[in-house]
Amino acid sequence: MAALLTIDSSEWDGASGSWRPVGDDEVAGHPYRNAHTPTPVTVGRGYTLQFYSCVSTPSHLPRTIMQ
Repeated sequence: MAALLTIDSSEWDGASGSWRPVGDDEVAGHPYRNAHTPTPVTVGRGYTLQFYSCVSTPSHLPRTIMQ
């Protein structure tokens, strides 16, 4: 299985700001300055949804994992 797509519930950790985009904290008044979920997508209760595909047999259906 190979990783195909990962969908996360937030862009960065809202409490610590880790992995925060550099441009978002440099511009005062930036519309997404404090919004760590600008797309309003929530997977489960704040999890990550991952899709995997079969490399050896592409006709196999993709598998999903939610962590």
